Amino acid sequence: MYKKFISVITVFIAVNILAFIFKNYLHELGFAIKFLLIANLFLFALSLSGFAIQIKSLSSSNPHAFIRGIYASLLLKIFVVLIVLGTYLFITEGRINKPAFFTALGLYIVYTVIEVTQLMKISRTKTNA
Repeated sequence: MYKKFISVITVFIAVNILAFIFKNYLHELGFAIKFLLIANLFLFALSLSGFAIQIKSLSSSNPHAFIRGIYASLLLKIFVVLIVLGTYLFITEGRINKPAFFTALGLYIVYTVIEVTQLMKISRTKTNA
């Protein structure tokens, strides 16, 4: 079970290490390092939770359970991202750090691609998927 999460964990650790190694350089470029690290943490947690929901639904014999799992994962991600972004905008009074924000969007895409790739590999081995 844990082998399925290794690539997500690797990306999380690599982003954190790179952020700490290049902290001064990123700060000079205008990145908000705290925002980037917190966004990475939330995206990591969302990716793991969504991945776990989808794996659980994939193991069901009901083919509709997988679709419900995808929708549940998608709704979880949308609402958590909206709440976190709204909280961030409230705290910073509407000022957003564009470099860190767009990097976080890129990280969201990376985590989503990894999640979809892993699910496709798993679904190929399932007979009822």
